[in-house]
Amino acid sequence: MRRGSRGFTLLELLVAVALLSVLAVLSWRAMDSVLRSRDRIVQSSDELRALSVAFAQLEQDVRGSGEIGLLGLDEPAIAFTVRGDDVQPELALVRETSANRPLQLQRVRYRLREHRLERGFAPWTSSTVDPARPVSEQPLVWQPLLADVDQVRFRAWIVSRGWTPAATLARDAGRSRVDGVELTIVRGGERIVRVLAARN
Repeated sequence: MRRGSRGFTLLELLVAVALLSVLAVLSWRAMDSVLRSRDRIVQSSDELRALSVAFAQLEQDVRGSGEIGLLGLDEPAIAFTVRGDDVQPELALVRETSANRPLQLQRVRYRLREHRLERGFAPWTSSTVDPARPVSEQPLVWQPLLADVDQVRFRAWIVSRGWTPAATLARDAGRSRVDGVELTIVRGGERIVRVLAARN
C-alpha cells in the first residue's frame, strides 16, 4: 500500500513566514546600525582631515614667515590686525612662498567669517625704488579651510612678554617680534589648541 505525499500545513507555513519576518527585521536593524556607524566614521574622518589640512597650512605659513623679519621690510612678518567691526583679530603674515626658487614673498591672512576659518593670500610685491616697501596691495584670494567654527583665538609668544593675546598685539602695530603662534579653535563645544613655532 503506497502512502500519499504530504505537504506543509497552514500552521507550519505561518510559523515559517513569522520566523523569516523576524530574521528580516533583525537583519535590517543590524544593517541600518552598520550604515549609521559607517556614516559617523566617514564624517569624523572628514572633520579630522579638514583639521589636519588647516593646521598643516597654518604651520607652513608661520614657518615660512620665520626668517622674513630679517629682511627689514616695512611690515612685520607676523602681526595681528583688526578690520572694520570684527572683534576677533586676524593673523597677518608675510611668508616665503618656496625655498627652492629665488625669494618670492606672499601676504597671508587668517580670519573667522560666518563660522568659517578662511585663509587669504596674494603676492607681496616690492617697489623698485625701495625694496623694503610694498607697492599697492593686490586683493587677497580667500579660501575656506574649516567650516562650523564657533570661535578662533590667537595668542603670540614674545620672548620678553610670554604669551600675549592677539587683541593686545593688534594695538601694538607690529612692533613686537613674534616667535610663536597659538591658535585655539572652538567647534561644537570642543576646544582644539595648536602651538606653532615661527623659528626652528
